[in-house]
Amino acid sequence: MTACPFYLLNVFAETHFGGNPLAVFPYANDLTDRQMQLIARQFNLSETVFIQDSTIQSAVKKLRIFTPTVELPFAGHPTLGASFVIRHLFCQQDHYQLETLANLVEIQHRKSKISLILTCDVKSHEVNLSKADIASVLGLQEQDIAGIPVWVNTGTCHLLVQVSNRRAVKNCQVSTALFNQKLTTDFALKECYIWFEQQGQVNARMFFEQYGAVLEDPGTGSAAANLGGWYILQQKVPIQLAISQGDELGRPNRLSLQVDEQQRIWVGGNVIEVAKGEFILPPTP
Repeated sequence: MTACPFYLLNVFAETHFGGNPLAVFPYANDLTDRQMQLIARQFNLSETVFIQDSTIQSAVKKLRIFTPTVELPFAGHPTLGASFVIRHLFCQQDHYQLETLANLVEIQHRKSKISLILTCDVKSHEVNLSKADIASVLGLQEQDIAGIPVWVNTGTCHLLVQVSNRRAVKNCQVSTALFNQKLTTDFALKECYIWFEQQGQVNARMFFEQYGAVLEDPGTGSAAANLGGWYILQQKVPIQLAISQGDELGRPNRLSLQVDEQQRIWVGGNVIEVAKGEFILPPTP
């Protein structure tokens, strides 16, 4: 048996029982892909992140990010949570780079807040659905859909759906059958981000498919980054936003989003350590 140390964190948290839970394994060099996937399935969180040595000279570490079913090229809250552990164990700098399967990500620490900084081409494509179709998937009225829904990818792809008011965000009742039937994508996960912005305050929710069911994520940094990408595509930068997510789940998440004049996307939040221990890994058959 092998004892693998891990940390349990809440990311984008303002209180001990808020934020998005994350398991971080800081010493993962010797773990196989199958072992990492099985561990992520055991924890059954939105994501579990494994920290490995990077072969890229400019990167402090490499991140491997797993949901219970698949590996992701990039995700926001695992990157920030891993940064919290990396600063504690490996690196005392305030500014450094991490390697992900999608790209290199800059990290900045400022007091209790950690931010990731993306400099990348924003990819997007239209969704082949009408506003009425999208509304039916989300359990809303057609007039609740404000903008044209679009797939956006700055590392992980989300369907971004802008709605016309805060009530529409709160009232989303996703149809699992329609979600799986109408939302088609070549990406590993179907992920839909619903958002409303007013005077720099964003209310958001993110739904995704797993094992045929539609689940909700309490706090999604990669979707926030994609929202920043949307603002770049709309030529509405620089911009600074405060995002509230997870309130409907009883897990308030508070994210900051900034896109600067150089079109760099900053996503940040607080990280709170809630537990640490050892995962007992059986011998490889």
